[in-house]
Amino acid sequence: MHKFICLFSLLPLLSACLKNAPGTTDFSTVQPVIEQLNPQNYLTTANNAGANTYPYFMQVRVDSTYTAMDSIYVEVGGPVIGKDITVTLDLDTADFNIFNALNADKYGILPPEAYTWTNGNSIVIKAGTHGAQLYLSFKTNLIDFSKSYILPIAIKDAEGQIISKNYGATMYTIIPGNQYSGLYESVGKRVQGSVTNTIGDLKFLYDISGFYVAQGSFPTSAHGPSTLVPNIVVANCADQAVYMGIGVQMDLIVHPDNSVTVTNDTLYGFGKQTYLLKSGPSTYDPVKHIFSLSYGFVDPYSGDSSVVSEVMTRVQ
Repeated sequence: MHKFICLFSLLPLLSACLKNAPGTTDFSTVQPVIEQLNPQNYLTTANNAGANTYPYFMQVRVDSTYTAMDSIYVEVGGPVIGKDITVTLDLDTADFNIFNALNADKYGILPPEAYTWTNGNSIVIKAGTHGAQLYLSFKTNLIDFSKSYILPIAIKDAEGQIISKNYGATMYTIIPGNQYSGLYESVGKRVQGSVTNTIGDLKFLYDISGFYVAQGSFPTSAHGPSTLVPNIVVANCADQAVYMGIGVQMDLIVHPDNSVTVTNDTLYGFGKQTYLLKSGPSTYDPVKHIFSLSYGFVDPYSGDSSVVSEVMTRVQ
């Protein structure tokens, strides 16, 4: 009882101390800030030109269509705004020139004929919402991936709202991805004895060999290639019980006849090697962009075997 009495008697004092302490942030005065949403970037060692040039990346898939898309998410940092705000983005050549000079002039700005703003370079952030996306369309046959290109994008106008000094401008390094990468809808089943586990998910099949060419490494990857890999993508294995609980990932190796071999991921060293994957008859349809996979594995602890049949159809 005495402990509680003492605590309650101290609360007003503690509150007064916190309120009056010099340098204490008053969060009630925080203003909204308009910024480009980019995760922390481990993928470049390039020198930064200052607080207003943040290096990140865009990966564009290169396939027979020679078209690719990516997006920029513009968000409201801090409290939402009670009215619609039109945000306009455009090239940031001034900061690019400073950035490039600090990096031995190794970069060039992506040629204007190689990309377009899909629906214009302005977007409306609706009242009370946290952000909106702008889309870019790329013509990959007009991009020379042997060169180091950057697309420098800055928020130029936000109708009087504060534009972030840290994330208002971004130096997007353009990285290629092979023709099999992308977002796929995955359906199928994993049969373990008398138990059938349904597969119904979205899976991202990725090729990060372009990062190794541009950056020389990739975070969390044990190793990687020194050149672009045109015929392998990495995916999560089977259903969520396997890749969420066990962490197994798989390489899908596409051969010239469009047959596919399913193996553990040895290209980048991602995931766990708990299950040794054994490939069955598997194929890739280059017209419909569909992987039809069969593979299996044995649990080394229980001895239970699983047989997987999975169809993955590209949706983006």
